[in-house]
Amino acid sequence: MINFSESITADIPQLEEWIAHDPYHFHQGNPEWWLTGNGLLTFTLLDERGPLCYVRLDEEGEHVRIHTQFAPEAVVSKRRLLVGMNQCMTKLIEMYRPTHGGMVFNSVSPSLIAFMGKRFNFVIDKDDDYVLEFKEV
Repeated sequence: MINFSESITADIPQLEEWIAHDPYHFHQGNPEWWLTGNGLLTFTLLDERGPLCYVRLDEEGEHVRIHTQFAPEAVVSKRRLLVGMNQCMTKLIEMYRPTHGGMVFNSVSPSLIAFMGKRFNFVIDKDDDYVLEFKEV
């Protein structure tokens, strides 16, 4: 079972370590950006064994943009992460479907792109973002 928890200043050392080991985010170096109180919603995603990732959501027009800082694979297995992400995304979609037009993320990670496409039907758009539209066409 997953939980959403506040990300707080005590999380900064862990965020710094995870960011430094992330091939996609290592250059960003701003752990405070991931703390609760920033964005539409910012939190730590936890399972029974501990933190899985940090998530920040921002409003972008009618969409909610998803940002995620993942743990190094040596800390959190892909299996654990997939279980947590599945539950997390299901809850976030349920939360934001009534109030927003969809969700969007950007990534160069083939495994993340494939997971979000297969499991939640995100598709690439003209801006190289991956979008899930809530509204019926």
